[in-house]
Amino acid sequence: MQTSAACPAAGARSARIVLIDDHEISRAACRALLRTEGIDVVADMAVGDHAIAVAAALRPDVVIVDVGPADDGGFGMARRLRALPSPPAVVLTSSAEPAQFGAQLNGYSYVAKADLCAQAICDAALRGTSCG
Repeated sequence: MQTSAACPAAGARSARIVLIDDHEISRAACRALLRTEGIDVVADMAVGDHAIAVAAALRPDVVIVDVGPADDGGFGMARRLRALPSPPAVVLTSSAEPAQFGAQLNGYSYVAKADLCAQAICDAALRGTSCG
């Protein structure tokens, strides 16, 4: 798969991404991978009210949100991000199989954690809400 340091929707600059995942090790691994691919990871944090404030202040192109089939926290975060005045593209991720989510994924772009890379995120962001 070809990788690109810039999301086409972000213009010529590197895509600015925020990671939201309750698992610190997953955030660290994703952050390291994306940075080696030229992505500007501007923040990473657990799900919480602070994450919405950070996303609103930093105005990233994309926010990657970890979700679980039995936990509504990630989906609630995704809904709140989409409700921001200038919403970022929201890309959901999980180590669970997409089929486990049923209708919860409807309307959201999804990339499995095993497939996370700059190109997959940019492609998913372009399929979902527009960047910037």
